[in-house]
Amino acid sequence: MSDKNEAPVTLMVYYEALNRLVAGKPISVSKGTKISVTSVAVEAGRSPGSIKKQRSVFAPLIQEIHIRAKEQQERSKPGASQVQQAKEKASKAREEASGFKAKYEAALARELMLLIAWDELTQELRKVAKVVSIKPPSRP
Repeated sequence: MSDKNEAPVTLMVYYEALNRLVAGKPISVSKGTKISVTSVAVEAGRSPGSIKKQRSVFAPLIQEIHIRAKEQQERSKPGASQVQQAKEKASKAREEASGFKAKYEAALARELMLLIAWDELTQELRKVAKVVSIKPPSRP
């Protein structure tokens, strides 16, 4: 076996995986995964420990992974994850607020309907002559 001919073909899968991670279009790992030796190996469809630092054939690949990882770290803003979490939290709060608004409006409509029904019934009772008021008689 000649290592020089097989090494580029063997490493090609890893380089393709690294390029997919850099492009933000991974297949095996979740989008936005931090670029590392392990994530490149998993993205390539291999075991997480398949890229060995001791093997000289992986040295250029490991260097490239470290370079790309630094680039990714520089590109990402320091508080990007916190901003994203805050946006998600605000979105959930808006949805919850709109739900409360709908419940509030339904409650107001229900109360208005009950007030109208009560008014109609009191007017109907006033029309009937046989209804006696329940006021206690005033004492001298």
